[in-house]
Amino acid sequence: MYSLRFRTLGIVLLAFLAGCATPVSTNIQPTAASVAKYNELSDINVVATLEKNVNEAKAADMPFLAPNYFREASQVLSECKNQLGNQPKDVLAKTAAKGDAILEKGRAVMAIVKYRFAPELELKAHLDGHNAATLLPREYESVMRDLSRLIQQVEREQPGNIDKDKEALLKAMQELEIKAVQEGALHEAEAINIDSRKKNAEKQAPMTFAEAQRIFDEAKKQIASAHHDDKLVQAQGAQALFAARHAQQVNQRVALLIEQLNVSASGGMGVSVGGAGGGAMAGVQVGSGSKSVEKATVEKIVLQEEDRLLAISTALGMKDLRDLPLDKQVAEIKRTAAEMAATPRGTAIQDFEAKLKAANDATQQVTAQLAAKDKQLKDQGAQLADKDAQIGALNDKVAKLEGGKKPAAKPKAAKPKATKPQATQPQPK
Repeated sequence: MYSLRFRTLGIVLLAFLAGCATPVSTNIQPTAASVAKYNELSDINVVATLEKNVNEAKAADMPFLAPNYFREASQVLSECKNQLGNQPKDVLAKTAAKGDAILEKGRAVMAIVKYRFAPELELKAHLDGHNAATLLPREYESVMRDLSRLIQQVEREQPGNIDKDKEALLKAMQELEIKAVQEGALHEAEAINIDSRKKNAEKQAPMTFAEAQRIFDEAKKQIASAHHDDKLVQAQGAQALFAARHAQQVNQRVALLIEQLNVSASGGMGVSVGGAGGGAMAGVQVGSGSKSVEKATVEKIVLQEEDRLLAISTALGMKDLRDLPLDKQVAEIKRTAAEMAATPRGTAIQDFEAKLKAANDATQQVTAQLAAKDKQLKDQGAQLADKDAQIGALNDKVAKLEGGKKPAAKPKAAKPKATKPQATQPQPK
C-alpha cells in the first residue's frame, strides 16, 4: 500500500513538473478569525497545528485531488518551520493562517473534482485494489497521468471542454481494469507456460501444452466477460494454473525419458526404461541403431503413467495430483495409503458407526413415543368403557322404575246416540 501511494504521488509530481507552475493561491488571504486563533497558540503549537492540518489533507488524498493546493500548503508549512524562532509571533500566525486558507480552498476543489470525475475515481480505486500499479506499471502510470492532467484543469478553473478527453480516459481505464484482473488471476499460469515454451514443450509435450494454452486462453476470455465476478475469476485462474503446472511436469518427464533413452541408444544397448509409472514403459526399447526418440510417443507414455496413478489416487479419494511431478504423485499416494493402513477401521467406518448409532437412538426414541401413545389410547379406552358401564347401569335403574307403575287407563269417549228421523207434517192447503 505504501509503495502504491508513493508511486501515485510520483505520478502527480511529474504532472507538477510538466504542468503550469503558476500558483493557485495568489489571491487567497487568511481570515481575521484564523489569524486570531493562531495568535492564541505558542510558536511551536502554531507550526504543530498547521502540520496536523496538512497531514490530514494528505490522508484525504488532496495530493491527487487538488495537487496544486496541497503543494502550496506544504510550502507554507515549510516557511512556518523556517520562521520558527526567526520571526515575530504575529508574522508566524499570519503565515500559518494562510496555509489553513489554502487547505480550505483545496478541500472545496476536492469536492468539485470528486463530482466531476466520479466514474474515473471509482475505476482508480478498482485499479489500486487489483494492484495494477505493480502488475501493469506503464499502463497504470499513463492513465493516472492523464487523469491528473484533467484534474488540474478543473483545479485551475480552466476546464474548457474536457468531456471528450474524459470519455477516452474512461474507456482506457475500463480496459486497464480488465487487464489488471486477468493479470492478477493468470500471471502465474502465464509465466509457467512461457517457461515451458522455452523448454521446448510445444515439441516434447505438444498435446498437454496445447491443452494448457487452450485453458489459459479460455480463462482470459471468461474473465474479460465477467471480471467483477470474483468467484469466476478465482476458479478460472485455478484451472489455468493447474493446466500450466500439469504441462510443465509432463514436459519435464518427457525430457528426462528422452535423455535416458538417447543415452542408452548411444551406448549400443537395448534398454527398457522404468520410472514412477512402473510398467508404463514396458516394451519401449531403443536399439543400437536408433538415433532419436519420437517425442510425441514419449508424451503418450508419460500420460499413460499419469492415468494409472490417477486411477489409484481417485480410488483412495484423493484430489487430482497431475499438476505434480510423477515422483511426488507416487509419494502422496504412498503416504495416503499408509495412513489408511494404519487406521484399519478408517474414518469412513467411524462415520458409519456414528450414523448407525444416531439411527438406533432415533428408532428408540420413536419406539418410546409410540409406546406412550399406545398407553394413552388404552387409558382412554378404559375410561370410555367405564363410562359406558355407568350409563348402562343408569339405564337399568330407569327401566325398573318405569316398570313398577302401571299408567291409568284413559276414559273412552261417549259415542253420540243416533236420532230417528221425524215424519214431516202435511201442510194445510
